[in-house]
Amino acid sequence: MTPFRIGLLGASRVAVYAILEPAAAMSGVEVVAVAARDPERAHAYAQAHGITRAEADYQALVECPDLDLIYISTAPRDHVGQALAAIAAGKPVLIEKPVTLNATEAKVIHRAAARAGTPVFEAMHSLHHGMFARIQAILASGEIGRVRKIDAMFGAPIDPQDPLRWQADLGGGALMDLGAYPMAWLRRIAGEAFEVLGARQEPIGDVDGSFQADLVFAGDIKCRAYASMTIERPTARLQIEGDRGMLLALNPLAPQLGNKLIVKVGDRQRTETVDGPSSYAAQLAAVRGAVLGEAPFPLEADDFVHAMAALDKVRAALRGAARSSG
Repeated sequence: MTPFRIGLLGASRVAVYAILEPAAAMSGVEVVAVAARDPERAHAYAQAHGITRAEADYQALVECPDLDLIYISTAPRDHVGQALAAIAAGKPVLIEKPVTLNATEAKVIHRAAARAGTPVFEAMHSLHHGMFARIQAILASGEIGRVRKIDAMFGAPIDPQDPLRWQADLGGGALMDLGAYPMAWLRRIAGEAFEVLGARQEPIGDVDGSFQADLVFAGDIKCRAYASMTIERPTARLQIEGDRGMLLALNPLAPQLGNKLIVKVGDRQRTETVDGPSSYAAQLAAVRGAVLGEAPFPLEADDFVHAMAALDKVRAALRGAARSSG
């Protein structure tokens, strides 16, 4: 079998658990090259993680003839230019979330990819774990009835010295960095059409340290999305209320680290867990299968455009609320 070869555009921490670890556990997948803004950092990263070579710069990486996929994990501000360079070189691309700074940039990438016939994917790994498929199966069964309300939240304490997440111009902030997950969960369940009923944020410097948005989706499904970078410990949960019962998902973010589904209908309650490959392994397998034409990708080709449009809508509401309160 010819190996599926990956190049890392960005010598990042997230690439270790998002790409390097699942690739090492998969047959026929290899990470063979890395590039960073600083060539010395790229060489050190390659040596530390057993990567065959470090390229001189980002452009040299995307032009490598032996790569089947480019994984981009730089600051969101830089994603659009880097993705376009990879597409121009004929390379499929997996881009860390958020895929860009806004929907306009996401559309630029999508149009370029469509014209070139080159697939582009957003790294929304949690949707690929079997837990999310199980959530959707429970909802489809009608066990809790018609969905009426959804609360989705993800919080994690982010180091105040983090070079990316506390800078708005780079794509930081609670909405962009963490809120992308709850918004993705809501969209998978309730669809794309929604309006913002209200929104508020905790401003810290030039970013939102936390945010909360109350939304209404088609079918009058009331939803709340919340994310925080100042919370004391990591927390991820998804609570779905129907007209017959309730489904609570604990850790829909990275279920491989421990998860639980609690279903309550009347006075009956049951609990289950979902095993299987990690969210990152499942994501990499889905990307590989799509690139090689072995299986269709589980998400639509323009899903990342809708993802950014949803974040744009919430961000506009947050800014409007800040102006009115100021």
